[in-house]
Amino acid sequence: MTGTISAAVCADQIVQLAGADHAIAGVCLGKRPHRKAAWGRIRGFTATGSFSSIDRDGYGRAERLVAYEVSNALVMINLELQRAFGLRVDDNQIFMVIVFSTVKRYPRATERNERYLGHEPLPAEYRGAISRRRISETHDIPVETVRRTVARLIAQGMVEESQRGQLSTKGGTLKLLSEQGVSEAVAARFLRVANIMIETGAAQLID
Repeated sequence: MTGTISAAVCADQIVQLAGADHAIAGVCLGKRPHRKAAWGRIRGFTATGSFSSIDRDGYGRAERLVAYEVSNALVMINLELQRAFGLRVDDNQIFMVIVFSTVKRYPRATERNERYLGHEPLPAEYRGAISRRRISETHDIPVETVRRTVARLIAQGMVEESQRGQLSTKGGTLKLLSEQGVSEAVAARFLRVANIMIETGAAQLID
């Protein structure tokens, strides 16, 4: 395998996004085997308290349109993030792995301080980290590629390293995106996809 990082969209990560898992904006790092979507997981609350759910028959009838809208949203989101951080494609994707590893404790916590639901930096107790080897193993990227990229990110002041080789962001990433209007734009893209799925019958609201 070469050091090139693939930007192929994976169905399993789309499912993770729908389930509020910490997927990296639905973009794979490297080649990963396709897995059949777990339909039962594609559920979520709407703003009105209703459930939204995939309609399998409706999805089948509108699959091409939905697949295009989902894929287009994921590609555009990654471009917006790349521009916001001023990074190359490869560097940006590994940086986003570190970002999500840093913040994943908070959305997964059983009890969360609502003070941090906005874009204020997270305190130490909610911050996670990830190692170079873990990035390499999880996303099938050569370790040397990860090391070179991490060295650039550290030099740019975007990533910090603990004494045990654990990597995390310095905090304030979401605030930066919010001030640039990027986080709201990303949310708007996903909302557009959700609305299209409901309008085409690919998804339905369940009271």
